[in-house]
Amino acid sequence: MPPKSPKKKAAAKAKGEPALKKTKVEKSAPVWEWADGDDWKPFGEEDTEMLEGRYQDLGKKAKFLTTDFSFNKGYDTKYEVSFDKMQQKNMESKKIRNIRRKDASGGLKAVWEWWTDDCDWAEFNKDDIQLLEKAFNSGITPFMTKDLSFNKGYDSLYIFDFDVMSQVNSDSGTSRKIQRTAAGGSKLFGHTKGEDDAYADVLLAGKDSDKTAGSGVGMKFELGLPEKLVKAQKAKGAQSLRKRKRDYGPVVSKDKHGTECFDQMLKNEEEFSGEWVVFYHSYSAAAILYEVQAAVGSVLFRFKAEFAGLPRILAHGFKHIPNAKRMLEEFPKWKDRDHNPAFKAVGLCGTSSLLAPDSEAPATSVFLAGYSVGSLAGVLQKLLGAVGVPKAKVEKLAKDIIALSVTHGLDTSGIPGGKKCKSGRSGHMLQIFLRRELCDEFVYPAFPYGVPDKKRNLPFSKYLAENDAIEGQVRITLNPDVFLRATYARMFTYSADPTYHANRPKFIKALVELLEPILGDDDVRVKAAKGIFGGAPPDWWTPEDQSDLAAMPASRYATSSMAE
Repeated sequence: MPPKSPKKKAAAKAKGEPALKKTKVEKSAPVWEWADGDDWKPFGEEDTEMLEGRYQDLGKKAKFLTTDFSFNKGYDTKYEVSFDKMQQKNMESKKIRNIRRKDASGGLKAVWEWWTDDCDWAEFNKDDIQLLEKAFNSGITPFMTKDLSFNKGYDSLYIFDFDVMSQVNSDSGTSRKIQRTAAGGSKLFGHTKGEDDAYADVLLAGKDSDKTAGSGVGMKFELGLPEKLVKAQKAKGAQSLRKRKRDYGPVVSKDKHGTECFDQMLKNEEEFSGEWVVFYHSYSAAAILYEVQAAVGSVLFRFKAEFAGLPRILAHGFKHIPNAKRMLEEFPKWKDRDHNPAFKAVGLCGTSSLLAPDSEAPATSVFLAGYSVGSLAGVLQKLLGAVGVPKAKVEKLAKDIIALSVTHGLDTSGIPGGKKCKSGRSGHMLQIFLRRELCDEFVYPAFPYGVPDKKRNLPFSKYLAENDAIEGQVRITLNPDVFLRATYARMFTYSADPTYHANRPKFIKALVELLEPILGDDDVRVKAAKGIFGGAPPDWWTPEDQSDLAAMPASRYATSSMAE
């Protein structure tokens, strides 16, 4: 970095900025490079000095603004440099380039880290890093070992899954997320910004404009399948077990609670196999948002919250994208694919089998660890306001909900005031049943990032009915006008933490009791329903408190033939 003039030095001192040391580039100094498509090109000497100086002075997780790049002379464009993400961003054009730092010889020295109880990343011991790097480069996952520095004297078997980047102690069942940072800073970390956190981004961004307002006309579908088809599907049995062994993988199969959850999910599949298709959605950090939306859905819309969380309740985006057909029309316009805000507002990532291998998030791998790590600061308050809670009551209600969550064992470590669950297992699995008649209306088969999989789109309902071995990802347009209604969809939540899984019915009951006084009269509920649907709510909705009507024994809800 060019040395500061005496005037600039004085200004920096007056502002209390740390003095930045000039780092001269020697032959043994690290090399800084920028990504040019698939190639890496070295920064010039002046830029390398600047970057290395900031890296040494500010640390490997620093982020700063600068106009000091040599190629920026005469332009004074501000660039944001993030050493944590290893990216440079042009603040005017918003163009982002990846950058990296490596030693002069070009050798790769990866760093491995684990997610601590303090919600931060900590580096593994040097010997453990060498072991993990060797296993990672072998291409074998999961990797099982007892040979870890922190395991001496305990002899526990640890299972590392490099597909979803998680570590599980097979004795205690404790699960932690891990990440790998290659030399130069490119990270591999099993969705640290997962799909459930991405929904939080939509909430923070606020609601769509009034032009997406609800029409007041609810969706209606004629249900009825040929008896021959229903009998054929019942004969084939559970969707996930068709021509597939009951293999829960090395992580779940070694865990009593995990095995019990998988057994129950497959039992549900057997019951619903005739008239319904099934999908699975893994999540973790956003669990508290799903639970709050489910409780609101119970009070306002008769949603069966005691059985499942609710991933989407705000209907604004569904006016533009109400179904899978419309999503597929919009998808080619999204350069960021399923990371596009329009998708995040309405879409859900999932898989079509509980047991099949998946190129991104196999259920057998992600269930115990969960799918993401992220901060949800301020999101709960935003959600409460969006679902009709009066502004004056939002902060207190948010604190009460967080306290209630901690009491019942829900992992809320991503929210200020929250707490990590005792087992460290932040994962949840949402089992989603949808009537076969509606499959093609709201679901399409996909590759990672939501890219349509045309080979399975026969249409998709035909693939699910006729193929013997079901597998592959899906993208679901989770329209609340349909998924709130048990006639069309049934959902079940399974939590990896056994304490919260056992406490969940009590938690939901207490959560509903917190909300009922706040959404306690018809005028407030009407306003809330209009806010949720962005205008007139569907014509099937009525304003009275629906929570008592939503209550239902599991024996009835888990029966495939039940009418709403």
